[in-house]
Amino acid sequence: MGLKIIQAKPNPAGKESGKDQDGFETKRPEAFFGEWVDVKNVGDHAVNFQTIQLRHALFDEDCHTSGELELYWIGDNSDPLKPGQVLRIHGGRREDAHLMAPEDQAEADWHGYAESDSFILNNRCGDKIVLSWQDVADQIHQDWACYAPNPPENLILKRSGNLLAGAGVVEEDRG
Repeated sequence: MGLKIIQAKPNPAGKESGKDQDGFETKRPEAFFGEWVDVKNVGDHAVNFQTIQLRHALFDEDCHTSGELELYWIGDNSDPLKPGQVLRIHGGRREDAHLMAPEDQAEADWHGYAESDSFILNNRCGDKIVLSWQDVADQIHQDWACYAPNPPENLILKRSGNLLAGAGVVEEDRG
């Protein structure tokens, strides 16, 4: 396999408290960078950024997936993600990246940005994150990982099988 989702931070500090009295998100650009997904090249060949896409599941009010995937990020340059390198894909806009906290910059070789003014990953329902890319032979590959509802604030969820979880995360029976 070439690329793999290795960890994510879907619920950065202040994500839930960043809402006004009507429940609408307040605009705090620096907070959006704390929501991120790490993708590592675990293969033997470089993968061009232009062929990489990250999507996530959409849910209804009852947390049933619609079966649709919404685009979170798409590669925007021809640089390669070399074997062993990590790409961290953040919420927020590239133009505001100077506001990013040092801990959200650390341990990544590359940074991509969702170019969004809102949080994207779903905490209330959990989420499924799907990564796709094209290899040197033009074959399309996919990897996916998911996490349970209501992940603890500011916890980095590590991958185990196809589950992203961490200390204190309890997987609910979603029957």
